[in-house]
Parts: sequence; structure tokens; C-alpha cells
Amino acid sequence: MDILKRYLFLYTRHRGPYFLGAVFLIATNAIALAIPRVFGWAIDDLEAGATRGLILSYAGAIVVLAVFQTVMRVGSRIFVLSVSRRIDYEMKGMLHKRLIHLAPSFFAATNTGDLMSRMTNDVMLVRALGGPGVLYFFNAFVMYALGLAYMVSISWRLTLVVFLPLPIVAVLVRILVHRVRDYVTRARIALSDLNTIVQENLSGVMVVKSFALEEAQNLRFENQSATYMDFGLREAWTRAQMIPVVGLGGGLAAVVVIGFGGRMVSAGDLSIGDLVAVMSYVGVMVMPTVALGWILSLVQRGAAALERLDEVLVAPVTISSPDSARPIGDGPLSVVIKGLNFRYDDHLRNYGGILKLDETFESGRRHALHKIDFVAKEGGYVAIVGRVGSGKSTLLKAIQHLIEVPEGSVFLGGVDVVEVELDELRQRVGFVPQDDFLFSTTVFDNIAYGQPDASRGEVDTAAQIAGLLVDLECLPDGLDTVVGERGATLSGGQRQRVAVARAILIDSPILLLDNALSNVDAETERKILDGLRANAASNAGRTLVVVSNRIGAIQDADHIYVMDEGRVVNHGSHAQLIQRPGLYADMFEQQRLSAELEKL
Repeated sequence: MDILKRYLFLYTRHRGPYFLGAVFLIATNAIALAIPRVFGWAIDDLEAGATRGLILSYAGAIVVLAVFQTVMRVGSRIFVLSVSRRIDYEMKGMLHKRLIHLAPSFFAATNTGDLMSRMTNDVMLVRALGGPGVLYFFNAFVMYALGLAYMVSISWRLTLVVFLPLPIVAVLVRILVHRVRDYVTRARIALSDLNTIVQENLSGVMVVKSFALEEAQNLRFENQSATYMDFGLREAWTRAQMIPVVGLGGGLAAVVVIGFGGRMVSAGDLSIGDLVAVMSYVGVMVMPTVALGWILSLVQRGAAALERLDEVLVAPVTISSPDSARPIGDGPLSVVIKGLNFRYDDHLRNYGGILKLDETFESGRRHALHKIDFVAKEGGYVAIVGRVGSGKSTLLKAIQHLIEVPEGSVFLGGVDVVEVELDELRQRVGFVPQDDFLFSTTVFDNIAYGQPDASRGEVDTAAQIAGLLVDLECLPDGLDTVVGERGATLSGGQRQRVAVARAILIDSPILLLDNALSNVDAETERKILDGLRANAASNAGRTLVVVSNRIGAIQDADHIYVMDEGRVVNHGSHAQLIQRPGLYADMFEQQRLSAELEKL
């Protein structure tokens, strides 16, 4: 239970509401246990020939106590259960804060469905532990403490006999508790995998349909759902055994009270009213006893959930701002990369807990970047070309410090990116990734995402440079058109140009485009790039670094780098590169021939 100790602060920080809830619970249970005592006195007085008025007085007292007990019980639930909602709020806040600061390498190694399952289902179990779990535990503890006091005041010998079955129940419960913990953990993992399947199928529904794989994906879902159901049923069966086992203790105690208490009444050591009171106490304490079984199950489920949440919360933030950050100078900035080596799997060990990797894990993947040397001068226009998987996108991520680059390898304006505060770095380097992402809001809000206070005129200008004005005229509400989830109502080319406009608007000294115009035709791409260059010239010289697979669009670049298998295999101007035998000249010739064939 070390995990519960580590996260005990989630609950102890709410000592005030818990204390008030405990006070109300003590009052509730004191009244509940007082009622059998009053009932016992009524029986003894009735046996002694009490008047009708006295018996009605006892009945009235019981009614008043019951009403007061109801009020106290409602108060206790309000205070304790409200804490569980605060715990839910705080835990989700902790998780989101951690997730939003983790490096992209973490998300490349994990599944969105699994993370969402942890954020929802596992947090729900932690919330239940801090709400109903604490409530029923307090209730059982207070009920036992007060009930024991009442029973001892009547007969300490009979009280001792009542607790004889307890050791047997404790052994059985211990066995069941360990089974519940195991099944809960397996069920949570199965549910995460199930959520991942759903998330992937919904996000990639067009791919599923285009390959007519609806039934195959449905079968995959059903198989995983059956696995989750299997572990869920095993957990339910084990929990179902736990509550009756604990209730068995209460039943055995009632039998003991009747047998041993009856002998005491016969011997004159106990009155009938006292025997009825003790039996009532045993009956009242049966439900808290049964609840103990449920509480133990809840503790195990909460502990298993906390272990899964802890795997996220302890994941290291591998890319962060330094304690003593160096500022980047104003004005145009250069980009210089010296001998950069990078391999994605080298950072998986950082997330060994959530990925379940052992200490001997070794990656067999090649380097994504190998001994890269790269220069983009201030205000220059540099292009990067190469085959798919050659490392072009990774190189752009290194410039914006989106991957874990070593010290002394990437410099902006002469400053090592590792020494730059991340907010400043991301403001000085605009980046349009290959996979554009739009939010479920208007076109205007998507363009102004990085500059929320931008005026409509500034957004219009950015849209114009990105070649988006004609498309905006075709949209029903222009800039105010809602684009739907991930920009689903826009074409691929429109989504890309909105993303480009978003990067233009932040007016950064460096702009990186990673195949950001691959869904528009070559002529449109070239016009947009020319517009970006013209804007850069009027903007004190913005440095432009463009990745493109179409040589015709970037052949006017000041310098072109050719990449293959993570290495720079050639670089120079377009005129120089087409004269050298190699990858660039081959790509240019293939694209030239393709363009000529299309004209036929």
C-alpha cells in the first residue's frame, strides 16, 4: 500500500470538510445506536407494567431521534462526498498539467485511448476512494466504536462472545482482497486497450471505410471487449464473495448472541430488554460490517488506479526551460546545427514505467539523424528535400526543440536551444508540422490561436499570404465558419493553408514548413512560398526553412539540403545540385518527366 501513502496528501489536504463530516457521522451513529437502547428500556418498562403514556413517550422519543438522525446523515454525506469531487478536480488538473508539459516523445510512445482511460476511469476510482470509501469507513469505525461502548455497558462477556467469528472472517477477506487487486489492474489495462481501439477507429473512420474493414475492426473491438468483460466479471465475482463473507461474520454473531445471551437471561444475569438491545446492536452493525468488504474492495481498486496514474505523474519532463535561460537576440536569426545525432528509441527508457520496459531494453532502430551539419543564414531561404523517412521532419523538430537534442548541437542566433526558455523559443520559431491540426472552432480562431489578441485585419493579411482568401469567399461564414473536429469541413489543402496562416500571424523571425503545402498543387505551393519570401523581405528578413517533396516549388531557395537515411548527402543551390549525379538530380529528372507526361 505504498502508493496510498504517497498520495495520502490528496485526502489529508481536505481535513476540514472531512472533520465536519466525521462530526455529523458520530452524531448520526450515536443516535442510531441510542434507538435500540431506548427500545430496550421500553420493553423492560412494558414488562414491568408501564403506562400507555410512558410507552407513547418512548415512541415519540424514537421518532424524534430518527428525524434528527436523518438530518445528521444528510450533512455528513454533503461534507464527505463534496471532497471526492474536489479530489477528482485536483487529480485531473495534476494529470493534465503533467501531460501538457511532457515531450512529444512520450506521446509517440503511448496511446491516446490509454491516456484518456487513465484520465477518466482511473480518476473515477480515486474519487470513489475519497468519497464513498471514506464515508463508509468513517461510518463503520464510528458504528463499531459506539456500538462496542453500548454493548460493553450492558454486558462485557456477551460483547466478547460477539467478536469470536472475526478472525475467520479476516483470513477469508485477506485472500479475496489480493484477488480483487489483480483483477482490477488487468481490467483497467484491458479497458485502456479498448478505448485505444475506439479512438483509432473514430479518428481513422475514412481509412476503415475505404478498405471495407468495418467488420474486421468490429471483430477486433469485440475480442478486446470480451477480454475486458472477462476480467471485469472475475473482479465482480470476487467482490461478490467478499461482501457475503463479511456478512457471514454478522450472522454468526447474531447466532452467538441468541445462544449465549439466552442462557444469561435464564440465569438472571441479563434482562430481556438488554438482550433485545444487544441483538439490535448486532443487527445495526451488520451493514457496516458488510460495507467493510466493499470498502476493502474499493481500496484495492483505488490503489490499482493510483498506480496507473502514478506512471503518468512520474514520467520525466525531458524537454524543459533551463533554470538560467539565455535570451535570443532581436531581429533576424540564423539556424546552425553541428554534428547532430538523434535516435527516437533512445528516450523510451524515460518512460519505462508506463511502457513496462525492463532495464535491459535496447533499440535496434537506426538513427533518425546522423552527424547533421546545417546552416540557414539570417533572412535566408533554405529548403530540405529527400525520400520519405530520410529525417527531414525530425530535423525541423530539432530546430524548435521538440525532440531531446544534446547540448551544443542546435543554435538559433548563436544561442544553444537547450539554454533558451521554451516559451521564448516557440515564439521565435514558427512551425507548421506535416500533420496539420485544427481545433473545433472558427477559421478566425484557428488562425489567431497563437496570437489571441490579433485584429481582424492582421488575420486577413495572414490568410492572404497563405493563399486562403479565395477559399474564404466560398465558405458560408468566411473567417467565422466553424471547421468541425480537426477541420473536417475543410479540404486537405484548406486545412494546410489555415495552419500556415496561423504560423505567419505570430510573426516569428524563423518559419519552418514541414511539407505544409503538400495538399495543394505545385504552382499554388510555389506562389505561397513566393508570398512568404516577399513578406519576409518586408519583415526585416524572416528566415524560412521549407521541407518539400516537389523540387519545382523550392528550386529558388538560397540553399538546398538533400537528406537520405538520416544523413545530409548533398547540399548547394538548385543549379549546382542538378549538375551533380545523385539523389537530387534523379528526383528532379523524375518530376520533370512526370510533369511533361501530364501535359500530354
